[in-house]
Amino acid sequence: MDAKKVAVLIESWGEPWNEGYKNLARYIVEMLSDSVNINVIPADKVKFSSLENFDLIHIFNYTIPLHLFVRFARVKKPIVKHIAKKEVDINVKSFARTLLNTRFVWDAFIATTDILAEEVRRLVRDKPVFYLPPPIPTDFFKKLDKDECRELLGLKNDEIYIGYTGTLNRFRNLGLILKALRLINDKRKEKIKFILSLTNVKPEELAQLKEYLNMNQIKLLTVKDVRLIYSSIDALIYPVKREGAIEPPLTILEAMSCECIVVAYRNIVTSKLILDGYNGFTFSDSEDLAKIIRHLIDGRLDGRIAENARKTIVKSYDSSMLCKFYVRLYEQILDEL
Repeated sequence: MDAKKVAVLIESWGEPWNEGYKNLARYIVEMLSDSVNINVIPADKVKFSSLENFDLIHIFNYTIPLHLFVRFARVKKPIVKHIAKKEVDINVKSFARTLLNTRFVWDAFIATTDILAEEVRRLVRDKPVFYLPPPIPTDFFKKLDKDECRELLGLKNDEIYIGYTGTLNRFRNLGLILKALRLINDKRKEKIKFILSLTNVKPEELAQLKEYLNMNQIKLLTVKDVRLIYSSIDALIYPVKREGAIEPPLTILEAMSCECIVVAYRNIVTSKLILDGYNGFTFSDSEDLAKIIRHLIDGRLDGRIAENARKTIVKSYDSSMLCKFYVRLYEQILDEL
């Protein structure tokens, strides 16, 4: 692949790295940089004359404007669409745009889960659809010293911390966590603190938290290195019913790689990744979640769960392992299209 040139098109690029699609693109570019001549082109920098100089065009979270649709359709190089979430049949407008792009622009698809691949195949019957998991740089996302991380974050060594990272919106179901904490009796509740590491959150959204819990039980943290959070907390709660950015969620994959116990909402994606009691837990409602938290407080969780979480990610999502599969797929697409 050294002689071949790949263009990666993405809506935006660069810091802050707090958007799933952007991080996925970054991980792939960094993973392939030693094996492929790869270039990132942000949305506002696309020059169609230069696209013809590439052998393959890899599109991430990139919406093709109607006024540029014909120009993209005329590009003679293979264009690969990366599907990382349920996005191809959300509504009528999206469905119509997908059909047009499928017919005239996109030549092949890469899906980040086998479930997404099947969803795409049901819509796209005459174009190849491939499944490749999102690569995780496991050499970076690994457990740091717990005591040192807690000291840096101002956390106590004798308290139990559960955490949530990300943003707040109606899809995140933070209320599931807060309701579960209310279900735990007062004696147990004194032993636990709820860590929130939030991005892109409005002040009025933070104010709503006061309606659920005494703010003394909630600690808000802002960190640039999320490994500090994952290495400090006793469990990460992920209450999202169906991810709107990347599936499987990068937050879950990165936390598991750091040997953090993840407790995720049970859906068709998380139930395939997380095996209850082996490498994490899934829950379906607040009562389920409260039961898991009680076991955590009482010290009844198997210490090997965190180790198994790391093993799961290294086995199936490690970027150094997946690199060869991405290169082979690029070669296959170039040979067949």
